[in-house]
Amino acid sequence: EPLSYATLSDDEQAYVEQYDELADDGSVTENERKILTFACTGLGISEERAAELESAVDSWQILIPSEEE
Repeated sequence: EPLSYATLSDDEQAYVEQYDELADDGSVTENERKILTFACTGLGISEERAAELESAVDSWQILIPSEEE
């Protein structure tokens, strides 16, 4: 079943927003990865689920709503 932003939990939405912000230049630095690892730990998201979410964002499966109205 394809992932969509609307079907994610609030914590997962927070994580994909953080990931999208940090990966906006197309890659994640070592420091950014530490921030993401800390975020998924704090949000209670497993590393496996975090990887799934990141992959879905990278492949445009999850489209994050723009904050600009």
